[in-house]
Parts: sequence; C-alpha cells; structure tokens
Amino acid sequence: SYNYEGTLMTNKIYLALTRIALSAFTALSVFSFVALQARAEGNGSVAITSASITNDGEKVTVTASVSAMPQSDNGMLYLFAEKVYQNEPAGAPVASVPMNSAVTFSFPLDYKTTKCKLYDKFQVAVLSGGVFVPVSGTRYITNPEALAQSSPKRKNNGKKGLILDGAKIGNGNTEATQLGVQQAAYNINLEDIIGGNGGVVFEYNGKTYNYDSSYLSQYDHAVRTCTQQGMGVTIVLLNPYVPGEEFMISPYSRGAHSRYYMMNTSEDVGLENLEAVVTYLAYRYNGQNGFGQVDNWVIGNEVNAKNEWNIANVSDEMLYAQLYADELRVCYNAIKSKNANAHVCASFDHNWTYRNTPSYFSARSLLEAMNACIVAQGNFDWALAEHPYNYPMVWTAFWSPKNEAAAAMVRHDIDTPYLSMQNIEQLTDYMCQPAMRNTKGAVRPILLTEVGYSSTQGQEEQASAIVYAYQRAMTNRYINMIVFNRQTDYPVEVADGLSVGLTGQDGSRKLAFEFYQQMSSPNAGAYIQRAAANAGIADWNAAMFARYS
Repeated sequence: SYNYEGTLMTNKIYLALTRIALSAFTALSVFSFVALQARAEGNGSVAITSASITNDGEKVTVTASVSAMPQSDNGMLYLFAEKVYQNEPAGAPVASVPMNSAVTFSFPLDYKTTKCKLYDKFQVAVLSGGVFVPVSGTRYITNPEALAQSSPKRKNNGKKGLILDGAKIGNGNTEATQLGVQQAAYNINLEDIIGGNGGVVFEYNGKTYNYDSSYLSQYDHAVRTCTQQGMGVTIVLLNPYVPGEEFMISPYSRGAHSRYYMMNTSEDVGLENLEAVVTYLAYRYNGQNGFGQVDNWVIGNEVNAKNEWNIANVSDEMLYAQLYADELRVCYNAIKSKNANAHVCASFDHNWTYRNTPSYFSARSLLEAMNACIVAQGNFDWALAEHPYNYPMVWTAFWSPKNEAAAAMVRHDIDTPYLSMQNIEQLTDYMCQPAMRNTKGAVRPILLTEVGYSSTQGQEEQASAIVYAYQRAMTNRYINMIVFNRQTDYPVEVADGLSVGLTGQDGSRKLAFEFYQQMSSPNAGAYIQRAAANAGIADWNAAMFARYS
C-alpha cells in the first residue's frame, strides 16, 4: 500500500538520481521524463497525470492513466481528497469512475466553503475486501491562478533593490527615491497579523478570522509608499514564536529555540490559519485595494540553515524537504489564487555544497530534495530567492581573499562550496538545466533577495563590492533583481561585524550611498572604473562571467 515512508524512500532514490543527472547535464532531458514518470506511478498501478481547476473556477478535474487494472471488488476507481498532512485515504471519496486505461474525475472545488479543496492532495483507491486500498501516488492542484479574478502587471522597473529602513519609508523622507531604488524588500511576521486587536475581520472558506489592524496599517504604509514611488515590492513571510499562537509553528519545531520556525502544515488549526492569513495578505496587497502591490513573496528565510532561520527537529533531509515543500505549496496556492502574476519564492543561503554542521543542509542538496518532492506531487512554478553573500560574510574585499582556505570556498564550478557574486553564474547555470526548469520549460525567476557588504574593511571596499555585484546581476539575464542589505546599519548586524548599511545608525551617508545611487545613472561608467581600480580588476568584462543568452 501507499504510505508516507514509501514516499520518502522513493523521493530519496529520485534525489540520488537527480544528483547524478545534474553532474551530467546532457542527459537531463531523458532523465527527467523517466524519473518523473516512475515517481508519479507511486507504489500502485495508477498514475495521476493532472489535477486542475476548471476555467470557471467551479470544479476540479483530475486525470489518471492505468497501466494495469488493479484487483477490486467492483471494477471502480475512487478518488480521495486528503489534507496536506494525511498519508492515506480518509473519509468518503469525492468522485468515482469505472476502471479504464485513462480516466477523468470531476467534482466541485467548493471554494469559499469549509469543504474547499484548493489545498488538498488527491489519491486514487480501489475497494478491495471491503476497504479502500490506494493504487496511486498523490497529486495537488497546480493552477490556483485560475481563481485570481484580476492580477496587476508586475513592476519590472529594474534590478536595483534595497532592504529598506522602516523608519525612512515615507513621512517626507525621500532617501529611497534619491538612491533610485527600483525593488524594495520588507519582512512581515505572520504572528503580527493573527490575533492582536482583531480589528480586521476576514471570512475565508466558511470560517471567520480576526487580524490586527494596527500591525496591518504599518505594513500598509510600507507597501503603499513603495508602490506609489514606483518600486516593485518583495515581502518575506516569517514565522516567529508568539505565546498563544503556537499553533502556527510546525509540531516538528516545538520545544526548539530559534529566530523563526517552520510553518505548520501538519495540523488542522495551523494549516487553516496559514491558508487564511497568506490568502488575506495576497488579497490585501494585490494592487487592487489601495494598500499597495506586492510582486514577490518569499516563504521563510534561508531554510537550508534549519537551526537558524527555519527550525525543525528533523535530521532526515528528505523529510525536511517534504515539510518545506508542503509549506511552499500551501503559500503558493494561497497567493496565486489572488494574484496570478506574483512570484512565490523558496529561500536559500550561500552555502551551496558545504555542510559543516548538522544545523545546516547545503543549499543545493536541499534544493534538489525540495524539487523532487514537488515534482512527485505536481510541479508548480515556484521561484528562487538566493542570498549570495561573500565568504566569510564579514570579508568585503573578495578580490583579496582572507586566506587560501577562504579562496577555495568560492570557485567557478558547479560543486563550489559557497556561492557569492563572484561565481553567481554557477547558480544560474544550474537553474538552466531541464530538471530545475518550471512547468513550461523556462528558467525559473532567480531573485537575489539579500546580499550585503560591510564597511568595516573600509568604505571604498564596500562601495566597490556593491558596484561589482550590481554589474554582475546586470550582465546575467537570468537574475531578476539584486537586493542589497541594507539602507541603514542594523545594531545586531553591526555587533557581528556586518556594517552593511548605506548609511550609519546616526544617518551619516557612507561612500556606498553615492556608489549605489550612481551605479544605475548615466555616470555609472566612472564608478565602474573606480571600483575596478580599487579591486585591481584589469579586465572588467571578463570578471562579469556574463550570461546574456
């Protein structure tokens, strides 16, 4: 029979094959077809080939192929809708059809009711010996955008981004405008929204939710102001611990201590609250309601650093990957149902292949594992948010490595231990391979949503590094944006040796402020020359490792 452990074992085999295939790029197209076909069949004789919402948004259509007619009591196939955390059919089937080599199930989506199936996964079973026995793997709906009634055009005004200082947003402060920021980034804590003063009432799928109007007004101010100033907006959704709201935290995370926690898709109350709050935020900031427009949503932060930013008491990488894939998919379906043009991003840090502690999975390994889980249950068009900091992070002058050991950590090959803006082409080359592309065969959007350079080694070094990083993004067609950390030095980061702001805590402007401001202006050439001279880069064009096509 089909079970969760079986899913993990099959995914582990898939992951191992993926790694082999990614080292032999020319074989990927053949590998992808064979591996995905085998995985879709699960442990049974039926393969679900699609699950989609009809154009009118009223029904769900699930198609399946039958390679061998399974034994049954009555010659019928039954389709079950299961919650994310369920591992086998439960309750009553949502549809049934006579056995055939190709079958189609059709049933109501029941959107905006307690029976809504937008987030469910589907599985085929037969009646054997009077009990339902699964004969297929599971598959989710892959076109939630069918429910989006109107979606705004994305604000693709350029790649130059910045993590903004909330105290400098609006209220007469024009610093972001002076800097020429094209892409703004900001964080939202989900627990800020849930509960609180209950000033905002949201009816979703037959239930009522009360959200904090004071926190929402603060987020409104940030998003609306950035939108009015012509910036694209990226929001990072974070899940901190708040007493009384433990239901938002995955049961795999409880009892641990960290900054942020894995979102809860493993229990009804957590899952329903996650579905509702993310849907509401996507609706509120879809550009149609006067609160501003969010184009990109990042789900969690650097999730491969699992004991730092997305804590879970899980040592098995495939189980952890499945849990994050579930979290990402739930948020994707919620967001896309309200804005078909939004990007929904998985977040990884710069630790590409080097795993030096049980607290971390390497970004590449977890990315492959997550992708395997997603493809196995219905691929969808997630995007990638990457943080290509220098190695070490506090070392700004990458052109003069701290020592030989540090120099060996950033290489121009696919097995490099770390990614930085020096070798960012390795990430985009990797994402160009067929196994990592989206459902339409295109390279997924790649957003560099956080990278920063400290002024502790000198302001000239910080300014030069920013210009170099920006030019590397501009000469790589697959990079959608580069968001620098940050507008103003942040005390916690400064204490760790990361004075990455364009201004000091006292508001004084560093040399990096001028370089950031001018690097997209008609005067950019002079700043490129100065950065090249400071870094000792004789051939600037060669140093770009450009990817124009």
